[in-house]
Amino acid sequence: MRRVKPQPMPENRVTNAQPEGMITSKHVDLSNCDREEIQYPGSIQAHGAMVVVRELDLRILQASANTLDLLGVGAETLPGGELRALLAEGDIETLQRRLAADVAEGAPVHILRRQIAGREFDLLVHRSDGVLILEFELRPAADSAVADLYSDLRFSVMKLETAANLQSFLDLAVRHVRRFTGFDRVMAYKFMEDGSGWVCAEALRDGLESFLGLHYPPSDIPAPARRLYSLTWLRHQPDIGYRPVRMIPEDNPQTGKALDMSYALLRSVSVMYVDYLKNMGTQSSMVMTLMKEGKVWGLMACHHHAEPKHVPYEVRVACEFLAHTVSLQMAAREDAEHYEYRMKMQATQTTLLGSVARHADFASGFVKDAPTLADFINSSGAACVVNGAVSTTGMAPTVAQIAYVVKWLSSQVSDTVFATDCLSAHLPGAAAFADRCAGLLALRFSKAAGDFLLWFRPEVVQTVNWAGDPSKPVETSDDGKSLRPRNSFALWKELVRLKSRPWSSVELEAAKGLRAAVLELVLERAEKLGKLYEDLELSHAELDSFAHVAAHDLKEPLRGIHTYAQILLEENKGQLDADVVSKLTTMIRLSKRMDELINSLLVYSRMGRMIAQTAVNLSEIVAEAVDSLQMRIGEEKVEVRIAADLPVVRGDRERLLEVYTNLILNAIKYNDSAEKKIEIGCRERAGTSILFVKDNGIGIDPRHHEKIFQIFQRLHGKSDYGGGTGAGLAIVKKIIDRHGGRIWVESEAGKGASFYFTFSAAATTAI
Repeated sequence: MRRVKPQPMPENRVTNAQPEGMITSKHVDLSNCDREEIQYPGSIQAHGAMVVVRELDLRILQASANTLDLLGVGAETLPGGELRALLAEGDIETLQRRLAADVAEGAPVHILRRQIAGREFDLLVHRSDGVLILEFELRPAADSAVADLYSDLRFSVMKLETAANLQSFLDLAVRHVRRFTGFDRVMAYKFMEDGSGWVCAEALRDGLESFLGLHYPPSDIPAPARRLYSLTWLRHQPDIGYRPVRMIPEDNPQTGKALDMSYALLRSVSVMYVDYLKNMGTQSSMVMTLMKEGKVWGLMACHHHAEPKHVPYEVRVACEFLAHTVSLQMAAREDAEHYEYRMKMQATQTTLLGSVARHADFASGFVKDAPTLADFINSSGAACVVNGAVSTTGMAPTVAQIAYVVKWLSSQVSDTVFATDCLSAHLPGAAAFADRCAGLLALRFSKAAGDFLLWFRPEVVQTVNWAGDPSKPVETSDDGKSLRPRNSFALWKELVRLKSRPWSSVELEAAKGLRAAVLELVLERAEKLGKLYEDLELSHAELDSFAHVAAHDLKEPLRGIHTYAQILLEENKGQLDADVVSKLTTMIRLSKRMDELINSLLVYSRMGRMIAQTAVNLSEIVAEAVDSLQMRIGEEKVEVRIAADLPVVRGDRERLLEVYTNLILNAIKYNDSAEKKIEIGCRERAGTSILFVKDNGIGIDPRHHEKIFQIFQRLHGKSDYGGGTGAGLAIVKKIIDRHGGRIWVESEAGKGASFYFTFSAAATTAI
């Protein structure tokens, strides 16, 4: 053990000046190898020859410099010539048949095996960048290709099928690959989320130091290498000490660009990779890709240390088949191991969504009833954030800390699902609450910027075993002019802080599934609201019909009663006794009051309709209301004081005018002071504009504060204080409600009344 490092794994950053243009083996070092375009090496490995031809007429465009040694024809003479210089007519016909049948741009296809210039070759071909690439791979001198290869492969597949779990499956896989390839070491290597790798299974010959359980930093297998591994199932370097063989000419004459060798078996590998393997004491390597759901899950890396090792083509095909099989069965076993957890999450989701559906708001359904959001995905705590309101369950950060995280997520993360086992690596301030949220899984479930479901996992302090110091992946060359791969792979232990248990792919899939279910639930609610809206529209139509009836069919006979009662009084003046006159007078008074009540009811009912939204200057509204009541104000000698700082709001101008008119009229009516005063203004409290109309009138007993906002409720006699229907304050309240605000009164009997009201935050935003 080297030393203990009490902080998270550092990033590998080397800040040297970068060369201009394409980064290839000519000017690559550890400062830029993560951007090396290794598909354009300009050279091949020495155990074969390469010829590039134009498919239309099979004219040779390029050839590797070793064709004279291997194929008996000098590379300088081949470009521009015909393929017949290298292949017999029958072989060319075979090539053309295969080209027409099954050769595509991608993995090379084996065409034939032939003796050329006294040596035996496998000929493989594939299309690339508009040309055909022919690879003449020299067969190993001691051809061990194997009569029992099929039996060995079948036996290996049968044994793999018996594995009880993923780990035992990988253990069997590396042992069987080593069994029929003969490599000194075979490792199963899994990629982690950050690009680092972990040796999870290993088979090796006696006497070698084990790498099992060691971690390797992302720089050991940079992004360009991972990209090429995703394209082909197998890569082989028989002799790490080979001397690269250049192409003649270096660039493709058709395109004037370097030849793309992404799929070529003979492609010369990166000089950095060669140096890396040499530093490990490796003489030969073969790497098979393990895929899951179209992505690189990991690798099976084979190393040979004693001497170069050339694996015959047939054995490599068997290994490639095994890599396919391992990938398929590995994915199945990994999924099977998660089956029980997946079923639990599905059952929890069903119950959880049932709870959400029962509650008026989503947050209550997610955090109040069991099972909660934290039970859905294994976590220490969870939160639901809707419109800035935070609801939590379990061991969660504080509301302020969650708001801090959500603000960062809203501005920096565009993905629907975001997961990290080290939040502080993205958001440094999160280190302060790593005991509750070192790892975060965030699900954005609506288009609103701040609507999230969040799961939290606490810090888990752990020791990671590295193959060498991950913070020092480079060494300096002897002349000090270049950076080379590290040569120390000794065990190095790191104490890792601020990281949680990682989120699995199964959990990420479950979160996405929950989002789809939540959106479906939202859509269902929206449909119900749409139906309610339709019903409401129908009700409004019926109300309008009622209003028409009330205005015409009801009021017409009422006017008749009123008129005939007046006619009886006028035409029979002096002829009717006092009792009849009294009754007719009462009839006239009651019919007039009924007319007033019907008018008030119509006004009140129409207040429930949708309101117009325009910019309204309340100073102008108050001035207009006061002007309309100027005669009454003058008669009563009322002093009206109006503040100069009334805000501009969004609302219905006519209805807001009605609010102020009613409140000012009430302040005049219910006032028996010798010097009547009304004050109209606005004050700010906690960022909210509170508007008011105050008077020094008779006041209201606190026990009646709620009653006065009910329709047709009067606290005094029908004719006291100028009479009225008792609908004015009810209409005011309904208008304020329709603007998303509220109204209340502060008053005591004999001490005046102060009516306060607000609008919604959106309505009171300055225009």
